[in-house]
Amino acid sequence: MVSGRRNQADMKVYITLVEDDAEFLPEYRAEVCDFAKVYQHPGVKRPTDEEKIAAICDASVVMIGRTGGGLTSQIIDAAQDLRGVGVVGGAVRMAAPEYVIEKGIALFNAGWAMAESVAEFTVAMMLCGLRDIPHMISSMKSEGWGRARAPRDLGGRRVGVVGFGGVGRRVVELLSPFRCNVVAFDPYADFENTGVRSVGLDELVSSSEVVSIHAGMTDDTRGLLGADQLAAMADQTLIVNTARAGIIDEEALVAELITGRLRAALNVFWKEPLPTDHPLRGLDNVILTPHGGGLTHDRRVRQSRSLVEDIRRICEGERPKHEVTKDMLLRMT
Repeated sequence: MVSGRRNQADMKVYITLVEDDAEFLPEYRAEVCDFAKVYQHPGVKRPTDEEKIAAICDASVVMIGRTGGGLTSQIIDAAQDLRGVGVVGGAVRMAAPEYVIEKGIALFNAGWAMAESVAEFTVAMMLCGLRDIPHMISSMKSEGWGRARAPRDLGGRRVGVVGFGGVGRRVVELLSPFRCNVVAFDPYADFENTGVRSVGLDELVSSSEVVSIHAGMTDDTRGLLGADQLAAMADQTLIVNTARAGIIDEEALVAELITGRLRAALNVFWKEPLPTDHPLRGLDNVILTPHGGGLTHDRRVRQSRSLVEDIRRICEGERPKHEVTKDMLLRMT
């Protein structure tokens, strides 16, 4: 529904996000006003479905996100000339994506903008886990001095990457100066000209010294790493997860970590915030950080610029640069 000519000045962009949502920075929202009419949902409360139906009826593009809530087929059908649905961030499930695409409406997001920030955070977690940096900081504060416990270099390590999308690929690029031996598992990825060897999951978990999770959360990846995969890992393997907690079986991971055989650096959890009485909180072979590896100002700037660019492209009758296709949905969170 992107095709068809309409005066660009008559295009209406409906932003469902609350006004102070920093995921789409105000200065970039203002740029949209230069080439389209903008209806910004007022106030600090998420719009109701009824409010969305009323506002979307004459919209050309609708922008949704966590603070604005999602779309339903009923809301989408209320639009008379909807050409694009934009999602702030990467996960598009709240957009009723299959229905949007089926109706010929362009679906786009800005998930790529988060790849750099999450990848940097991932490498930082690898270094913290291997070099025991959090323990050194804690010892310095509580005891005045101290040393790392069995620290290892990241350089030259065998790293297994589970999920070779935007974040996984960027992690591999950032690891290049460390001369790591990188392998990856992703049945959907194209490994040509990447320099990364594609392997089966069993080989990856049994041979890697660091296992880094970057897959999307789908029916196929839920519980992908269970008791058998964890048991196959060598002693002192470091598991880094900055993707989705459910990709690893919670009960199996906790059981392995309690033995002290494996180590982990986790930025995502099965229930967030992580309960105060969760057994992981009492383990000294686990690094726990609040879910937010991609929450940097630089990422928000990249994301906001990307959204403005794709809104403009749709208003000009073009396809968005960061369009989400039906095939992509199979491997997206």
